[in-house]
Amino acid sequence: MAILAQDNPQNKAFIISKRFASAQDAFGIITFILAVIQGMTLIIPVKIFLVVAGVILVSEYISSFFKSYFFDKGHRIREIGLIDNSFNEKRIPNHNSELYYNNAIISKSEIKLLANIHENSLFTFRIAEKMLFKYGVFFIVAFMFFVLQLFMRGLDDYSSLLLSFIVSSSLIDRTIKLNSLKKTSEEVYEKANEICNAYEQSPDKTSIILYRIIELLLIYENTVFGTKINLSESIFNELNESLSKKWLDVRNSYSIYKCQKK
Repeated sequence: MAILAQDNPQNKAFIISKRFASAQDAFGIITFILAVIQGMTLIIPVKIFLVVAGVILVSEYISSFFKSYFFDKGHRIREIGLIDNSFNEKRIPNHNSELYYNNAIISKSEIKLLANIHENSLFTFRIAEKMLFKYGVFFIVAFMFFVLQLFMRGLDDYSSLLLSFIVSSSLIDRTIKLNSLKKTSEEVYEKANEICNAYEQSPDKTSIILYRIIELLLIYENTVFGTKINLSESIFNELNESLSKKWLDVRNSYSIYKCQKK
């Protein structure tokens, strides 16, 4: 993942998806703030408050739909790039996928696919790990506000709305999905290490690990598709140099990659 995100063909779809994700977060935060203020001050008439909250929640749902639509579109392009890079196809016009990965020296297709998944999972779990902190902090703050409101007023309309926010908010949902993405991509990374270690024991039997490589591909891609998490570009840029170096160190430490060099 040495190339910047904005240079990739999937970037346009992912940018639109990120904008809708930001709108979704904004609507969720507004709903939360309104519920807190209303619960403490009762400044807005009840009917007006519920109508405003309802409009915001519908807007959040629409944002969620388009966020997912454009994420799926971008993910499909990125997935094609992964397969094309691994098997030397060129289905994306005017795009050199070799710049996105650091594995051009590997000639055998299935081993190159393993290396690309190995590299992707390393970047994904490290970036998701760093993103998870801020979402986790917000979840704790939101839950503490709900508990405070529950003790002060009981389970009225406003604390019920806070509870609904905690259960259904995109921010909370994204925290859970980020944790899932982080854990699964880390597991994929460790499984890739296991495949490489297994090769050390039987270097003449690369064909028997093909099914394990395909399994890794399915696990990783299904997780990315299912969580629909847009990884932070700023964190990517921050970690890119160190993670690229770490990946090269990992790749060069395994004979399965050294033996397939061009």
